[in-house]
Amino acid sequence: MANTQAYYGFLQFQGGAGGAPTFAQSPRRIASTNSTAIYTGDPVMPVVSTANGYITQAAAGTTALAGIFVGCKYLSTSQKRVVWSSYWPGSDATGDVEAYVIDDPAARFIVQTSTSSFPMTGSVTTMTSGVIGQNAQFTIGTGSTATGRSGAYLSAVGTTATYPFTIVDYAVSFGNGGDPTTQYCNVVVQFNNEAWRSNGAVTGIS
Repeated sequence: MANTQAYYGFLQFQGGAGGAPTFAQSPRRIASTNSTAIYTGDPVMPVVSTANGYITQAAAGTTALAGIFVGCKYLSTSQKRVVWSSYWPGSDATGDVEAYVIDDPAARFIVQTSTSSFPMTGSVTTMTSGVIGQNAQFTIGTGSTATGRSGAYLSAVGTTATYPFTIVDYAVSFGNGGDPTTQYCNVVVQFNNEAWRSNGAVTGIS
């Protein structure tokens, strides 16, 4: 069955190579003045103008990622109470937002792809493909305020060392997107250019 476009961001698959999910996550901060919404499954990056742990929604590029956003809590200005949320709406916080980010450098994620560059070129049996082992770029997409889920997806693949993710496998039979032979297939990725994994020169893994 052909896959359909239904982007959901980066879904944790393993906490490290060969291991079960650990959901290894670190607390970070979002400034209450940050008006950019951030959804569960969004890549996030450090706010480069500071060195104090603030993050924002990542933009495709060569900046090392801080990890994958998985929720937050904050003192709601309107509700006068602490709110736990699967996404940061971009407003309504009194003081800093406490964000949670999966930044385990060995974490792996399942993500849907966009273009015809990703499907395997051989058969499901042989798993022949030119993309496993290559690096990939993402597009942030449009998140859902109803579910709090990201709309991010992989949008480019190649040998570019500064791309933030590396493709390690196909997610075969993983629901919609489980057909690796057609567009919008799911793949398993790991960090390439991430704060705790970068070689320090923002050129990917050396």
